[in-house]
Amino acid sequence: MSLLDSGIYVEAPIGDKAAVAAAVRRSYIDWLLNSAIPSNAPITDITLPRYYDYQFLANYRPAPAHDLRLFVFGSDDTFRIVFRNAGQAGTEVAGNQVAFSTTFFRALATYRYVPSDKFENTFRISQGHDSGGFQAFQFHSSYTLDITHLRDTARYEWSKKLALTAGLDCGYYRVSDNVYMPSAPQEGQEARTTYGPAQQTSVIGANVFLPGAFAELELRPIKGLLILPGLRFDYFSDISEATWAPRLTVRYQLTKPVALKGGVGLFYQEPDPYTGQTDKNFGNPDLKAERAIHYSLGVEWRPREHLHLDLTGFYKDLSNWISTTTAIRADGTPLHLDNNGAGRVYGMEVVARHDLTAKFTGWLAYTLSHATRRDSGSTTYRLFEYDQTHILTVLGIYQLPRNWSVGARFRLVSGDPSTPVVMGGAVFNASSGQYSPSFGPKYSDRLPPFAQFDLRVDKRWIFNSWMLNAYLDLQNVFDRANPEAMQYNYNYTKQQVRQGLPIYPILGLRGEI
Repeated sequence: MSLLDSGIYVEAPIGDKAAVAAAVRRSYIDWLLNSAIPSNAPITDITLPRYYDYQFLANYRPAPAHDLRLFVFGSDDTFRIVFRNAGQAGTEVAGNQVAFSTTFFRALATYRYVPSDKFENTFRISQGHDSGGFQAFQFHSSYTLDITHLRDTARYEWSKKLALTAGLDCGYYRVSDNVYMPSAPQEGQEARTTYGPAQQTSVIGANVFLPGAFAELELRPIKGLLILPGLRFDYFSDISEATWAPRLTVRYQLTKPVALKGGVGLFYQEPDPYTGQTDKNFGNPDLKAERAIHYSLGVEWRPREHLHLDLTGFYKDLSNWISTTTAIRADGTPLHLDNNGAGRVYGMEVVARHDLTAKFTGWLAYTLSHATRRDSGSTTYRLFEYDQTHILTVLGIYQLPRNWSVGARFRLVSGDPSTPVVMGGAVFNASSGQYSPSFGPKYSDRLPPFAQFDLRVDKRWIFNSWMLNAYLDLQNVFDRANPEAMQYNYNYTKQQVRQGLPIYPILGLRGEI
């Protein structure tokens, strides 16, 4: 139990060969926030998230070579923004809220067969159902998705120097959706200040097949050297495209504490059906899969038994990237999207991990990256919408006497790119009753960085047949006003940063029987 949510977890054996476990959790932060903020508070909107989830796991092992497992899990999330002054959204809209909801269910059955040291096979099949919806004032969309996924992986080891892993990875889903809204902005487009005419589209029971297969060799020609050449095949029935993706990973144990690693691989990603990229009204049904070549090179070092250091550099070359376009079809209708975009992503990652020893455990992770893309019809590159130059996380936990422990976490992230509004350059639009802003160069500015320090204190009491744990989790200890977005007044003559939550204490109890 905590101020955010409450949950329960139960685990029990069934004889000597089986066991079951179950868990459920429910939040009530939306009720707390709505009750705590007075109706006359000087804010323009309230964000009210709500979630619950559940899990069930059953495991049965009738013999050493056979392992059967059933895992069932699901979740229901709702995110709602209620506007105190809905008139600020303009005269084209009705209502006072923006809401998003998603619900999913999955049942995953696994059978692992290991008859010998040389061969093993893992078969998995899952069935699931997704549903969700989005509402923005009077505009709305909803969808349902039934998913079947099958994966079978077999591994055979001829010798200590040669092994083969191969398998099938096939998916099928049946989708229905109903949409009534204007075309949503794609990546890199500014959020709309006025709403165009809404479009209606619906799909009932569309079938999509995603058959795939893969194979990977494990080669150890000399001591300490591991070479993993692989190949993956995929077919995307919704866009009628087959892809072949070769990949290669190499790892060499240079000395006992030092290992070198590197890799290169080709990857494909189909157009996103959830955002309507292949819909004839909102996107382009003739789109093809996006393509990326990944390169990485790194080193791992263990100067001490409990200390791990990892440094990896990476580069991604993006092509066939889906991009907005002003091109027109032969019948005179807009094309909306095409595959003429490109991109580049490069950077490095540093991870340092200290295993639990001398009552301390912790890790540090830092990513330095730069992500740019070229849009269709353009000759210059721009930042991706969510490019973040620096991402730093530091975490540590120290065990104190008498079952006390204290932990701390610090996060620092570069602000998202933003396109500035030319102050005082807005023009009044009489038809919409709103001011239309004039924007500066795309993504030539950034929001202020995100920085947050969290602190947690735990105390455990151990009794004969049960344990009780109490904790105090202080989020945003220094009460920093972290930015979420840039806001402007009605005529774009003033701006302010939309701020996240202030210091937030979470007091919780956990009992174990």
